[in-house]
Amino acid sequence: MAELFTIRDARKADMPLINSYAAEAGMDVIPGPERVRVAVNDDDVVVGFCRLQDDVNGIAYVNPIVTYSAWRGHGVGRALIEDAQAIAGELRLIARGTSVEFYRKLGFARMLWSQVDLQAASEDCDNCPYRAECGPVPMRLQAR
Repeated sequence: MAELFTIRDARKADMPLINSYAAEAGMDVIPGPERVRVAVNDDDVVVGFCRLQDDVNGIAYVNPIVTYSAWRGHGVGRALIEDAQAIAGELRLIARGTSVEFYRKLGFARMLWSQVDLQAASEDCDNCPYRAECGPVPMRLQAR
């Protein structure tokens, strides 16, 4: 059976589609393809992406990970997280409340807000007008 998608490094030409997916998910513009990995279909069209940002201690934060809506439920998010962990080891992120269970199933555990490097996470949850609606939860996945 053929794979539904493959994962590769993002390219500059991928950025318009990546940013349209980010906007659809209510996220900021991704400035460039650096440290962005994409899942692509057989036609090399991006169906999901994951960007990593390191904190001052070299710990990688997933910021963000997005799967195109038509591709949810096909293992894209799981594959992107597994790929990111293979690259970076320990992963940290700020999960929106609705995605906490997804991350738990992947092995992520809740961590304290005091353990979060908000600059690397690029989250300003304290000043976000949607904080109560979003229900952000800091989480981490230990290196294997």
